[in-house]
Amino acid sequence: MANTADKVIAVAQKEVGYLEKKTGDLKYLYDKKANAGYANYTKYGYEMHRIYPSVMDFPAAWCDAFVDWCFYKAYGITTAKSLLGGNFDDYTVASAQMYKKKGALHTDGPKAGDQIFYSKTGSVSGIYHTGLIESVSGDTITTIEGNTLGGSGIEPNGGGVFRKMRSMSMLRGKVFFGRPSYDTVTSKSKVKTADSEEVAPAHSFSHTYNRRYKVIASSLYLRRGAGTDHSIILSMPRGSYVWCYGYYEKELGEIWLLVNYHDSQTGKVVKGYCSYRWLG
Repeated sequence: MANTADKVIAVAQKEVGYLEKKTGDLKYLYDKKANAGYANYTKYGYEMHRIYPSVMDFPAAWCDAFVDWCFYKAYGITTAKSLLGGNFDDYTVASAQMYKKKGALHTDGPKAGDQIFYSKTGSVSGIYHTGLIESVSGDTITTIEGNTLGGSGIEPNGGGVFRKMRSMSMLRGKVFFGRPSYDTVTSKSKVKTADSEEVAPAHSFSHTYNRRYKVIASSLYLRRGAGTDHSIILSMPRGSYVWCYGYYEKELGEIWLLVNYHDSQTGKVVKGYCSYRWLG
């Protein structure tokens, strides 16, 4: 099967919400929420240490171990190492340098599936945190990162796996993008066209979601189903309004609302990219 970016992104999406543990007790290490703490005990560090103990420390800062683990789970050890630049490493500077040696470390043009590196100085030697790019929409990049917090800042020593949305214009000059050598075939070739796919029904209902929302991302796709494998109906700009009548469903930890746009288009959007508090 093709080694596409979609595979590692899907693995990372399932991990959103995992909390770092205060002890290494295996009884809790694989529980997403239990035994939460700040002692750097995670299943990611534990498994990567077992694979490569001389390089992958445990317990230790684990943002890079999280990314390596996602690749390992998506593609297996050998292919994961190749995609990551040649090897596993929990030191962010060393990871970036492997991409650089292969001519695969970029400073602009982020893509979904890239490994993003944050630098304090704008140089590779100043890299201190990393994550995985889930999607790119205009100036906005969405990442999934480990060893961080749930806010919008860049926290290199937090307590969990969280999704982040940031503006590229604010990051430019302080980030690098490691580009794995994925197979050129992507899941986009399998996506149905908008004309051939019906909007999928939503099977859950809550009065909580019955309200008008405002798009807070730079742009947001209205899709015919819950998940990025469903076709795009159109792209809605920041500030657009949609109405949800309370119907929704969950997909890979995300809440997808069934909404109406401009009283003429019905589709699904990720709730996290909309807000009802901005209404005027």
